[in-house]
Amino acid sequence: MGSGGGAMQGAPRDLLVPLDQLVLGEANVRRVHGAEGLEELAALIDAQGLLQRLSVVAQDDGRYAVVAGGRRLRALQLLARRGRVQADHPVECRQCDASQARQVSLAENSGREAMHPADQMIAFRELVEQEHLSVAQVAQRFGVCALTVQRRLRLARLAPRFVAMYREGEIDNDQLQALALIDDPVAQEAVWDGLRPHDCSAWRIREVVTDEACSADSRLARFVGLDAYEAEGGAVRRDLFASDDDLGGIFLADLPMLQALAMDRLRGVAAAVQAEGWAWVDCTLDTERAAWRGFGIEDRSPREPSHDEALQLQRLAAELHGCELALDVYRDEGDVEAEDVEQREGMLCDAVDAAQERLDMAREALRHWTPEQLAGAGALVRLDPRGDIVVERGLVKPADTDSSARPVCSDDAGMDAGMPAHARAEIGERLMRDLGSHRTAALQAALVQSPQVALAALAHRMAEAVFGLYGRGNDIVRVTTRVCGDGTLALAASGYADSRAGAVLAQAERDWDECLPGRPEALFAWLLAQPQDRVLELLAYCTARSIDAIGTRSQSRADMSDALATALGVDMADWWQATPQHYLQHVSKRAMLDAVREATGAQPPLALAALKKPELAAHCAALIQGTRWLPQPLRVRGLQDASNGEETPLDEQEGMRQAQEREAAQD
Repeated sequence: MGSGGGAMQGAPRDLLVPLDQLVLGEANVRRVHGAEGLEELAALIDAQGLLQRLSVVAQDDGRYAVVAGGRRLRALQLLARRGRVQADHPVECRQCDASQARQVSLAENSGREAMHPADQMIAFRELVEQEHLSVAQVAQRFGVCALTVQRRLRLARLAPRFVAMYREGEIDNDQLQALALIDDPVAQEAVWDGLRPHDCSAWRIREVVTDEACSADSRLARFVGLDAYEAEGGAVRRDLFASDDDLGGIFLADLPMLQALAMDRLRGVAAAVQAEGWAWVDCTLDTERAAWRGFGIEDRSPREPSHDEALQLQRLAAELHGCELALDVYRDEGDVEAEDVEQREGMLCDAVDAAQERLDMAREALRHWTPEQLAGAGALVRLDPRGDIVVERGLVKPADTDSSARPVCSDDAGMDAGMPAHARAEIGERLMRDLGSHRTAALQAALVQSPQVALAALAHRMAEAVFGLYGRGNDIVRVTTRVCGDGTLALAASGYADSRAGAVLAQAERDWDECLPGRPEALFAWLLAQPQDRVLELLAYCTARSIDAIGTRSQSRADMSDALATALGVDMADWWQATPQHYLQHVSKRAMLDAVREATGAQPPLALAALKKPELAAHCAALIQGTRWLPQPLRVRGLQDASNGEETPLDEQEGMRQAQEREAAQD
């Protein structure tokens, strides 16, 4: 055992020092002592013993100052506090001269290279496969959780080609994790080789691997339930690298089975709806409301109130009148200088709203489906973007509506009834194309001179696609509209249904549903009858539903989505915030801490890195809240000036363009 007293002279020597006689020396050059990895180091020492001696110098008080090996000392002290070693446990040390202490400390902390993660992955695999250790044993001996061992084993069992590429820096950890979704090494290589070199990101790999699968947080999976799906033998692919509560990391591979289970549940609901007396009840898994927009819609009919119901309506109407009168009196005679004027007026407005709601509910209770309506109409049972059941009642199939018997227009009547079949055949295909081309040219020329009709025609074509109001022969305006609707957005955007943007779009859809005619042939006439501002509003909505910027943010340069965001003044901080569920749990710990640093302007404590990922995500979310921080893909980029490669903010572009035009005019 070591004995203190005086500085050592001569060559270093080995000795055993009781743990309680060791202290951290001032000559130790390492000043930052993070908690990250200390638990793992303590477990390693507990399982393997101290593999590297501590460098110490003797102090005058009989103790020894550790100048190299401070983390090992702290790990030993942690074991002593937990009763894993005795307080006077002998520790192997090497005593050096006090005059060399700082050099020894600097030398040991310099020139070290951390083990490459690939080497640790392979070492874990060899411990399991060659030394026959269990996952739990490896975890216990190396101070990590069993899940960490399982994750490293999964990566170690990738095709050897990818492990070699990882060592050479030709593939990153995220890409490896995505490839690990595939069990077969041959299939892993097939997926990798099938991707273009510039399009092999981790996201792209996952998209290819799970193309025919459905994530557990999708509306169908939430509706059916993961347990019910697995109980029926449905195959599940789990992303071992996703957090425990991240349903987006669980993929249901048998999509036809999932759809069949969902339809079975919907049919059960449909049977109950059918019992209400409807002529027909259908089921659909289609989220987009275009699936039934061609249907007519019946509304419930009012019935005569009973004596008691009539008295109740009178009472509620009188109550509403009294609230409105009180509000009018206060606005006319109230003290506008009073401090609580806004509060009192708000209370009176709330009372009016509450009274109106009670009266509306009483009137609504008097509406019902008549036997005639039940006999002629039906219902549709569907799912909304959240995976909740919605029943659309009072639908009339297109074949049953009066529109199916509409009169034929005069031109069509002349062609169909007045022209014999042999006469129609006299006009050959070439001549028909000739005549049609002239007619097309005339229509275009006339439309150029009528902006109002052109606007209506454009809005009509877009509304057909957005609202599913297709009519025969309506496709002469060759503007294609691809709708990026709620189904698409809900599939890609976590929490879309509860987001601010989702609420705005849902309300806009409801508003247009109420005012647009339900028949395709009536839409164009309706548009022509509207003021231009109203047509522009519809055009704005239809254009908005065609916007699809889901896959544009991987580019380094600005694109149309940035130009559009700048023109609209869109700040994503008004629409999105970094929460554990929607962002933080899906990035690395380093990315979380970087977000906190960017958001707060302060370096987060190093001790935070020792927290488990869910705890760290919750802590970082609390620090970021209210700062309006955004990750890079949600920030608006400036357009790049071609002459010098520098980013030019979009709000400066118009000024630059005008300046260039003035210079050109002067030349």
